[in-house]
Amino acid sequence: MDFDYDSLAVLSAVIRTGSFETAAKSLNVTQSAVSQRIKQLEEKVGSILIVRGRPCVPTEDGLLLCQHVEQVTLLRHEVSEQLSGPVGVSRANVRIAVNSDSLATWFPKVVKHAADELNLRLDIIPDDQEFTEDRLRSGDATAVITSSVTPIAGCKSYALGEMEYLAVASKSYAENHLTAGITLANVASGPSIRFDRKDTLPLQWLQVAFGNSAVLSSHYIPSYEGHMLCCRLGIGWAMMPHVAVAALVDSGELIDVVPDARVRVPLFWHTRSQSSRIMQGLSEIVLRVAKTELDGNGR
Repeated sequence: MDFDYDSLAVLSAVIRTGSFETAAKSLNVTQSAVSQRIKQLEEKVGSILIVRGRPCVPTEDGLLLCQHVEQVTLLRHEVSEQLSGPVGVSRANVRIAVNSDSLATWFPKVVKHAADELNLRLDIIPDDQEFTEDRLRSGDATAVITSSVTPIAGCKSYALGEMEYLAVASKSYAENHLTAGITLANVASGPSIRFDRKDTLPLQWLQVAFGNSAVLSSHYIPSYEGHMLCCRLGIGWAMMPHVAVAALVDSGELIDVVPDARVRVPLFWHTRSQSSRIMQGLSEIVLRVAKTELDGNGR
């Protein structure tokens, strides 16, 4: 079958943005034009490619075509790079899902190396590490960092190492909420800070620290920077990567709520098995940076 790659690019835009309207804006065309392209492509293929909804998601055939156009786009970039020399004018964009704590700590080094070594631009979707793999399954991302070791069909998985988390709070918070003792009841009743309702790290930490869980009274702040600032202002206790708060704990600005109570979260890099040279290069960079930055790699 001969593919109309302009139509495939429209299909990819709808899946990437989640709607016909947003895809039209990103392509600088009308929504009607997007709908017409998708209709023509579905008629040519002979099957429905998109499940209309909020968001729009690909069918099995739609996902297959999105993966195909993704590979072709990267191959075009590789050829362009070879034709135009080592610097070149072509830049590839790769969409990946990464957990917010990695974005705030070690992953920016991946972004820099990918730009310097591969002339690559990364389109990063932030999400909880327990749910990023859904982005890969849905076709929303080409690769993901996840806490799940479970293999994804058609993908390769690489162990990256671990992120170590501890519960921290400001001195003012401890004075206001923990003077009666650091017990499960006192910690659970005081305000905590969570990323969103999918964030289970505080509940995992309660199990480690006290051998039991509890219902938390939480502020939901979907921002790493917001977590840090609210914690330092005494608004609540929060789960933070050890690498991010070690200096603040050492200086006494923050306290380690229960010393030695740690949650270690393993991270894995999942990418499609049939990868282009660029994706293979990106995987090598991710593994190289993780080896020096994450626990469990001799650190």
